[in-house]
Amino acid sequence: MKKIIHITVLLVVGYAGVSCDGSLVADAQHLIDPAGWHRDSVATVAVQLSDTVHYCDILLTLRHDDDYPYNNLILSVTATTPDGITACDTVEYRLTDELDRWTGKKGGRWVDSRLGFRQRVRFARPGLYAFAIAHLMRHETLPGAGAVGVRIEQTE
Repeated sequence: MKKIIHITVLLVVGYAGVSCDGSLVADAQHLIDPAGWHRDSVATVAVQLSDTVHYCDILLTLRHDDDYPYNNLILSVTATTPDGITACDTVEYRLTDELDRWTGKKGGRWVDSRLGFRQRVRFARPGLYAFAIAHLMRHETLPGAGAVGVRIEQTE
């Protein structure tokens, strides 16, 4: 019994350390039309960055409801620097575990996921960085998506 309590305490303490937002640099969200996310509807978010010294992780954020019909998400992401330089990438994320349970943080009917996009990035210039995000799923309109965005966290 002591072993089970010890493991539970470690999990709770570990989770508390991970959930701390002390490393948050920027977070921007784009709300999706409740009727669905149309393929031609590009979600654009911009973040003002000033730190050019520290490394950062770039995460994509997704909020979807319990009725989201897929276990994955395919996105096109175009990033634009303050100098106007653009880079485009296509990424696919699995949103469920092997038992088809949502891997994001569940609250009510919503599931919030943080999806790794780029690790240990050092921004070359301070200024406004823009991200254009579009879904590339097989259906024109994607039901169940509530918001998509970008989160930037400082890393060591």
